[in-house]
Parts: sequence; C-alpha cells; structure tokens
Amino acid sequence: MTKKNTKLIAYSILNFVLFGFGVSLQLKAAIGQSVLNALAVTLSFLIPWKVGTILNLVNTIFFISYLLLRRTRLNYKDIIQIIATIANGIIINFFLYQVLSGFTAESYLFRVLLYGIGLIFASISLGAVLAIGIIKFPLESLCLTITEHTHKKFTAVRMSFDVIFLVAAIALTLWAHTPWQIREGTVISVLLLSPLLGICLNFFKKHWNMED
Repeated sequence: MTKKNTKLIAYSILNFVLFGFGVSLQLKAAIGQSVLNALAVTLSFLIPWKVGTILNLVNTIFFISYLLLRRTRLNYKDIIQIIATIANGIIINFFLYQVLSGFTAESYLFRVLLYGIGLIFASISLGAVLAIGIIKFPLESLCLTITEHTHKKFTAVRMSFDVIFLVAAIALTLWAHTPWQIREGTVISVLLLSPLLGICLNFFKKHWNMED
C-alpha cells in the first residue's frame, strides 16, 4: 500500500467518525432533524432501540435493495460499505449515548447553535468522505442504481426518498403521538445541507491534493 493510499484511508476514517459526531450533535440539539434522522428518532420512541441502531437497520435495508437491484457479486467496495454501515450506527450511539449523555443544552438559542455546529461538522466531513470516494453510503448507492435503471435524474430519485421519509415520520408521529421531529431543524437541514455539502465537496475535490 502506497503512502498516498494510506493517507486516503486515514482521512476517510477520521472524517467518517467526525460525520457521526456531527449527526450526534444535531440529534442532541433536539430541535427537529433531517428527514431520515427524524424517522429514526420517531421509531426510537416506538421500539426499544437506540437511534444509531435503527439507522443501521434502515441503511442495511437500503444496501440489500441496492445489491438486489444491481444483480452482481459482492466486491471489496461492497465489503467496505457493509463495514461503514455498521460503524456509522455504532459511532452515533457512542457519541450520543456515551460522550454527550451528561451534556444538556438548556436554552433554545444554544440548541439552535448546537444544531448548526453539528450541521457544519457533518457537511465538511461528509464532503471529505465523498471526495475521497473510498467509503460510500447505502442510500446514495441505491439511488444511483435506480437512476441507471430508470434513466431518471439522481436528484429526483433522492428527493423521492426524502418525501417518503417525511411522510412516514409525520404519519408515525400522528399515529403514536410521539414528540415531533419534523421541526425547524428539518427546515434548516433542507435549506443548508445541500449547499454546504456542495461547497465542501467541490473544495476537497479541487484543493485536497494527496501527494506522496
């Protein structure tokens, strides 16, 4: 393994962990979540599982669907994706239920600030992970495969999933009378996540030169 590849793997792992930390800060802020996280938190009120564990289950479903739709044998990239899927939920659970368990954000303004910091952490680290390209995420892989099969735009397919998550989270909340997770945090995420992620992704692709 070359020095360059070692750096790429190390940076991928570091930013993958930081992404989990950023998501955990957003969850801890409790002012609403991005639509997928909102669904996971809502489900955590209905079944005795941690949020990260539920995200693991959901991502596993995405990954299996991706494999079935792709109809090819497993390769080393798939193995990395399986490991990353499991690790993502473990990392979120570690930060949310261990590191941040004794931390309390009292004022609403501080919780908004905490959510913003988490969103920035998640955007920067996710941009770095996607720019390197070693670790991939099951939902994005599934959307790309659906795009190839249906010839629809990736953004339209990805947005369709977000609509499904949104409707499911709202329906479960109304049915089970759980605390609302579709709130101002959701709006902040919808408005800022894609632009921030785009800026970070372009920056890392343009300026992050991995030379020996």
